[in-house]
Amino acid sequence: MDKQAKFILVSKTIGWLLLALIFILLILIPLLTSTLIKLSQLPIGALEYWRYIESSQAALMKLLGVIWIFFLGGCFASFLNVVAWRLPRGRGVNGSSMCPFCETELLFSDNLPVFGWIRNSGQCRSCRAPIPPRYLIVEVFLGCVFLLICSLEILAGGFNLPIRDLVPSRGFEHLIFDPKWDLIQIASYHLVLICLLFTFSLIRSERLQVPRNVFFWGLIFGFGLPFVWPNMMFISWHIDTHHLIDMARGSTTQLITLAYGLTAGAACGLLSSWATLNPKRILADRIDQSTIEQFNGVDDVIASLSLVGIFLGWQSALSVTLFFLLIQVVVLMTARGDRTGAITPSITVFVATLLHLLTWRAFTFVPVWPSPSVDAATLAGILLAILSISMVIRKLGADSFDRQGR
Repeated sequence: MDKQAKFILVSKTIGWLLLALIFILLILIPLLTSTLIKLSQLPIGALEYWRYIESSQAALMKLLGVIWIFFLGGCFASFLNVVAWRLPRGRGVNGSSMCPFCETELLFSDNLPVFGWIRNSGQCRSCRAPIPPRYLIVEVFLGCVFLLICSLEILAGGFNLPIRDLVPSRGFEHLIFDPKWDLIQIASYHLVLICLLFTFSLIRSERLQVPRNVFFWGLIFGFGLPFVWPNMMFISWHIDTHHLIDMARGSTTQLITLAYGLTAGAACGLLSSWATLNPKRILADRIDQSTIEQFNGVDDVIASLSLVGIFLGWQSALSVTLFFLLIQVVVLMTARGDRTGAITPSITVFVATLLHLLTWRAFTFVPVWPSPSVDAATLAGILLAILSISMVIRKLGADSFDRQGR
């Protein structure tokens, strides 16, 4: 029996065992117990074992929740891989996926995140052409990011979210039977932003231009979703660090907050793009444009930080920009040669945004966190720091280009 057949056999065995556990613990035992209680036939001695049953049920629910969220993130990663490959090349995302070598249409099992790649041993099922491990890595990575965001913002009661009061930690079973829809909406809004920035990173990692329609869809989601679910936004433009400010659907506060976020994000993006647009990056883009046709592209750094400002607010746009610039300094100072080009500015924006989301609550307690409660001198100091670091990055990038003799 070859490795592929063994993997399929093991996967089916695990799947059937999981289904059996679900049936026994979550369906059969509760149904049988309820029936015996109604008939007054439940043995008293059985109650002492009930705590073990409940702990087993909670553990199974947690396992199913982890699998589901990870699988959901992997599905989005699989779709974003398609978007990142097709749109910059002028192709639509409609239609079935197929092998780029033999053009054989992929089966449903081939498209399953992680499982499909491992099942086929990283090869096309038909022509056996190698499938880059990047697809597996992307699916695993985004699945883990989905798990991290959902764990902090939903299961941990908004542990990373500023201003809001923490909701007591609850298990996956409460997520199903007593969901906190405000936290689910906030986490969903943030995951949409993560997916958009991740798409930019995938496209730019291949030295392709980000198509305008990807950015336009980001604007539609950023402005449109809060008009449907206002709870997705909780940081207003005139933030009060002592309590939340209600932002009703279509209210002046909501519109101003979105406008401020877009303006601050675009301004930070312009400065960051100027800082990272060194001769090395320009040369790389010219090489791409001579070999691959570009389709109505946008500047990835400006677009990324504009979306950050819309989704997270103008305060977060400044915070993410600071993270972005500091990471860029570290990359330029530690990387050597062409390895600096492996970490594109889009990837840095993605990492900076993820770091900001993880430390969002902690930074609101720092006196220099950008908000109207900060005095003008402190805010001016933050802006001066952003400008100074941008100039340092610009200089480091130019020096790196000169050292390579280009």
